[in-house]
Amino acid sequence: MRLDHVPLVKHVADVLSAVADEVVVSIARGSLRAYSDVLGDQFLFVEDHEQGIGPLEGLVQGLTTARGNYVLVSPCDTPFLKREVCEAIVEVAKGKDGAVPRTGREYVEPLHGAYRRRTACEAFKQVLSTGDRAPTQAFRNLNLVFIDEGAMRALDPELVSFWNINSPSDLRKAEDHLARLR
Repeated sequence: MRLDHVPLVKHVADVLSAVADEVVVSIARGSLRAYSDVLGDQFLFVEDHEQGIGPLEGLVQGLTTARGNYVLVSPCDTPFLKREVCEAIVEVAKGKDGAVPRTGREYVEPLHGAYRRRTACEAFKQVLSTGDRAPTQAFRNLNLVFIDEGAMRALDPELVSFWNINSPSDLRKAEDHLARLR
């Protein structure tokens, strides 16, 4: 899917490459060609080992492949991801097993977190071994900091960093947002 003639994943990869030393793109098995055509060879791609598991499989494969001590994660369909939000999440994660933003009183954003690579990878693998697919199930085994919504809004007042584009109506909303920015 494209926003402003640019694939959504490219929007995200550009922000992450400005924040991180390396960018690992976790993709579904069999989709390497499509992603490498869009992103080129400057990124490291890792395919899911198991199909149909969802984001938790991608987290495990990405954490397994990454080399850094901490890994910032983001979904590929969040084109308004802000560098300042990413940097803040990483900074808060230091010294802990990770940091995860909250949007709302109870809702957490596990796919927008920063995690200590080895510890989080083991916790996420443990969840997968139980047959569960929810990344949040690993949180009870991790020493995480949860970043309140107010801190995120101070950097991103509309929380656009967390907008996922999952449907045609989401895309129209994103296009309207872009038009307001111009």
